[in-house]
Amino acid sequence: MNEKLITEREKAIIVLKKTGLGDREVAKKLAISYSTVRTHIERAKLKLGCNSTLELVSRANEMFKLA
Repeated sequence: MNEKLITEREKAIIVLKKTGLGDREVAKKLAISYSTVRTHIERAKLKLGCNSTLELVSRANEMFKLA
């Protein structure tokens, strides 16, 4: 588990998820597909050892002091 492995795109998605946006809303905002958003979330969860998106957002917030 290494926070340095989180990409800038994964961080951007996590920040948007933190604001309460759904995956489809995040996809629209970033002009990427829904499946791409899901892929980034799943990869970030694996990298940080999280079981849920809520846990991912919480852990990333602690690690990166997200805005």
